[in-house]
Amino acid sequence: MRALVPLVVAAGLLAGAAPAGAAPPEFPDVDAYPAVDPTAYQVFGAHPSMSGWVFSTPAGLRCQDSLIPDLGIFCRGPLPGSSSGISTASVSLTHAGEFGYDDVGSDVGPSPLLPTGSRFAAGNGVVCAVPAADTLACRAAKPDSWPADTPDPPDRRYGEHGFVISPAGSWTY
Repeated sequence: MRALVPLVVAAGLLAGAAPAGAAPPEFPDVDAYPAVDPTAYQVFGAHPSMSGWVFSTPAGLRCQDSLIPDLGIFCRGPLPGSSSGISTASVSLTHAGEFGYDDVGSDVGPSPLLPTGSRFAAGNGVVCAVPAADTLACRAAKPDSWPADTPDPPDRRYGEHGFVISPAGSWTY
């Protein structure tokens, strides 16, 4: 899905971002929320890159978390607290959070709701939480199930990255 939607990084959104490997202190503690069972959110596509999990948020975002950890999560929908016209957010184990523009659109039906006050974690390193009905926070980092000495891919570096979508201000690291 990420390959289909060109992302344009919003200028200035990464200013002051923390280095890869550490969430900024203002990032919500996504691990503090109770986890939902990921089985109810699982989808199977024609290719592993289109398989994984989907969910929607009370604020109307639709997110797809890829079965392939390096692809991470891609969300589209209303992004309050961001620049005009920005309608996508993504993050992965190897790429910092990004905001962009959805110039493709989507005809897909509704996705299962990730309720307010809950966390989604399928074990692929992406963890998202809905701290409030109008807020989504997602973090991507090496899964705990991977050996500590898992090498970086030859052309990328694993790190901890994330985004927050909130009326108080949407931002990435």
